[in-house]
Amino acid sequence: MKKRNLLLMLIFLFTLTACSTKDNKTQDNSLVIGFSQSGIESSWRKYHTQSIRSELTEKNQVLYRNGYMDQDKQIQDIRTFIAYKVDAIILSPLKEDGWQTVLQEAKKAKIPVFVVDRHINVSDTDLFVTHIGPNFKAQGNRAGLFVKNYFADKKQKQINVLELKGLENTSVSSSRAEGFKETIAQDKRIKIADELTGDFIRAKGKEEIQKYIKEKDISDIDVLYSHNDEMTLGALEALKNTSINPGKDLVIVTIDGQEEAIEQLKKGNINCVVENNPDAGWFVANALDKYFAKEKNYTLPKEIYMSETVFSENNLSSIPTRNY
Repeated sequence: MKKRNLLLMLIFLFTLTACSTKDNKTQDNSLVIGFSQSGIESSWRKYHTQSIRSELTEKNQVLYRNGYMDQDKQIQDIRTFIAYKVDAIILSPLKEDGWQTVLQEAKKAKIPVFVVDRHINVSDTDLFVTHIGPNFKAQGNRAGLFVKNYFADKKQKQINVLELKGLENTSVSSSRAEGFKETIAQDKRIKIADELTGDFIRAKGKEEIQKYIKEKDISDIDVLYSHNDEMTLGALEALKNTSINPGKDLVIVTIDGQEEAIEQLKKGNINCVVENNPDAGWFVANALDKYFAKEKNYTLPKEIYMSETVFSENNLSSIPTRNY
């Protein structure tokens, strides 16, 4: 009999604990938030994760899951959040497509989803509250504008660009490519001679450039436009074994703003760094606060863009310390 009473007491305590999560939220005004990050493939991504987690944990309980560059794992992590009945889900997606079904499940469970960094492609935009992140097309525009201005006064008849793209089937890669092409089209001399795919990974960027050097004449290329710093740093490693002088023989334009890339900019090995702001924490926390406050006559916009800039030899002294 004593064993039976003890078992009943344990069941009761477990049930009480399991049900108390949202009751506690009403008492201390905190939320339980599920945060699914795509991976930790770069210093930029690590800082992006840290920014969101540190900002949200000031007021809330955050359940964090690293997707390790695996979309299937991210989907399973979201289903775990749904089963846990979190108050909100923060999704930093690996790819653009493939989220429709799991976000429908979140909507059915009445759990709002906030998309950060890369965008997603779903037929029903009501499946997420808002997208918070950089304007990737504008980043491509800025990269293209630097190239256009750099060659504006040069008499060169043709300017060949080698584009080192990021992960395929992602909004960041397609938008950065689109914005760049849109801007360089204003100068008919600038052409994209070749495109490579480095998956946003340093080792893959190095490998792709090494392969290009073996198979083609890289001295014919005037500009290397890389979609992120990690691939750019890999490309610089590959160029060490050539007669190419990066930053002079080959104009290099990269996107992100990691400390290592800024160091290479200061050394003259990189010509332009387009900032990709990883400090999303405040923007995410502010969007959550506004959503759950349900302010009168206020609706979150579908796009919340973060401010960014461009670094080159013209503003080296004013570049703030990078923490990633």
